[in-house]
Amino acid sequence: MNTVLRTAALGLAPLWACSLALLLACAVPAGPAVAAEGGFELITPAEARQAAQAEAAAPPAPSPPRTRSLPVPRPNQPSIQVLTPNAPGEAVSAPVRIELAFKPAPGTRIVPSTFRVLYGLLKIDLTDRLKKHATVTETGVVVDRALVPAGQHRLILQVADDQGNLAEQELRLRVGA
Repeated sequence: MNTVLRTAALGLAPLWACSLALLLACAVPAGPAVAAEGGFELITPAEARQAAQAEAAAPPAPSPPRTRSLPVPRPNQPSIQVLTPNAPGEAVSAPVRIELAFKPAPGTRIVPSTFRVLYGLLKIDLTDRLKKHATVTETGVVVDRALVPAGQHRLILQVADDQGNLAEQELRLRVGA
């Protein structure tokens, strides 16, 4: 009986060690990492991999319409304008500066506490992480030194006014060469 228990225990030891090694290798830090350069990790490498896998697995988007139209905000709806980075499609280097301007509808005010940042197709909520390192006011948001992994990234920015009208803006970033 003692031999059976000893053999069973020895048989489980490698399994336990492998499980622990796998757990430690896949662990995601509880909070945002602060880099030695003084920046903060807005998007973790693990989140970037998840978003890239989700984008690759998503069905292809419908072909774009043949006419070009500019998005027009609905009446009485706030809007979000991306000031920085200001060259859509061009690569930016990390750390990234993001600057947004909020424009309320006439007779309303932007409620800064409603500002949200969602990442990628999975819409990973980065709001709390970003707000720790950003200045969010009624007029906009300024984020300095956001560390973002190299590659293509899609952020969905949202804010509401005091009447509950929601503005949403997509920000696509290409980081690196």
